[in-house]
Amino acid sequence: MMNKDLTEEIRNALNQWLVAFNSNDVASVIALYDPEIVFANQSNPIAIGIPAVQEGLLKSFAVKPKLSFKEEQIIAVDGLGYAAGQYKMTGTNPQDGSAITGAGRVVAIFRKNSAGAWKLVFDMDNCPPDVNL
Repeated sequence: MMNKDLTEEIRNALNQWLVAFNSNDVASVIALYDPEIVFANQSNPIAIGIPAVQEGLLKSFAVKPKLSFKEEQIIAVDGLGYAAGQYKMTGTNPQDGSAITGAGRVVAIFRKNSAGAWKLVFDMDNCPPDVNL
């Protein structure tokens, strides 16, 4: 059975991640990941573990990305929860200053650690035809 309080905890964990990401603060983003993080981005090979994800973030932050998220579903049970929805991203190409945009759908799975903190353990996105800028 879904727990409404846990659902809010997942929503809060996702919002913390969005704030850190939109600040382009690698250390703050990494602090929100579980050590076993799996990042499956449509444009890159799968990244497993904090060092691999951190390397990808450093590259991504070169464009000063900003993300927005439109929630479609959040479900949580004891110790595990996920958020699914649409994202939109904007950034600036550091080489020529041109605008970079993207949109798609994302699923972020969170796991509660032994200290009681929700950490992102799986992050996957795609660009289906029904999501546009």
